[in-house]
Amino acid sequence: MRARFMAFLVTAIWLMLPQSIGGATKSGELFVLATLYGRHKTVTAYDLPALRKIILAINPDVLVLDVTPMELKEGKVWPGKIEYTEVVFPLIKDGGYRVYPAEPDEPMFSEIVNATIEAIRKFEAATPETATAMKQFTVSAYDALKSYWKTPAEVNSQVTDRVLHGKKTLEAQLQGIVRADGQKRWDQHTVDVTRRAVKENQGKRVLILVGIENCYSIRELLGRDPQINLVNMERWLRDKGL
Repeated sequence: MRARFMAFLVTAIWLMLPQSIGGATKSGELFVLATLYGRHKTVTAYDLPALRKIILAINPDVLVLDVTPMELKEGKVWPGKIEYTEVVFPLIKDGGYRVYPAEPDEPMFSEIVNATIEAIRKFEAATPETATAMKQFTVSAYDALKSYWKTPAEVNSQVTDRVLHGKKTLEAQLQGIVRADGQKRWDQHTVDVTRRAVKENQGKRVLILVGIENCYSIRELLGRDPQINLVNMERWLRDKGL
C-alpha cells in the first residue's frame, strides 16, 4: 500500500511540474512580422493600413521593434521607416504595450553601421561593375517580389525569406567579412532582445517587427530555440484571411 501511495504521489507531482523537466516549456506565442519601410507606399497588398490591421489582429501584449533605445525614447526614426511614425508609434501611445527596442545602442550601433558603410564603399571602388550589377539585381529581385506579393501572407512567406536571404548572402560574399560579421552581430542582438522579452513576459503574446531583409535570419535563429513558440506567420495570415 505504501509503495502504491508513493508511486501515486510521484506521478501527481510530476504532472504538476513545468514540462521543462524532460522537455522544454513553450513560451506564449511569438510572431515575427516583416515590415517594408518606404515600400509600404508602393506595395498595395501590404500598405500601412494593412500593417496596422495585422498588428491589431495579433493583439500583442509585448512589442519588439527594430529601433534603437534612443529612437524609441524620442519617437523619432530614420525617415525611411514610415511604418513607425505612421502606424507603430501611434499604436504604442494608445495600446499599453510593453515595448523593447531591438536595434543596438551606442557604441555598437555606430561600430556596425560605420564598418558596413566602409565595406560597401571599398567594394564599389574596387569592383564598380560588380557593384552596379548587384544594385540592378536588387531592383529586379524586388520588382519580381512585388508581382508575387498579392497579400501580406506572400510578403511573410518562405519564398520571400529565401529570395532576400539569398540576396544578403551574396552581398556578404562580395562585400567581405566585415559586412558579414556586422550583419551577424546585428541579427544576434535582435534575437537576444527578443529572447529576453519572451522570458520576461511568460505566457504573453509577443510581436517582433523586423525589416524584411532580416526576417529569414531572425526566424531561423528564433526557431531553433525549443522554449520559443514561434508562430508560422504566413500560415497564420492565411488562416485569418489577412
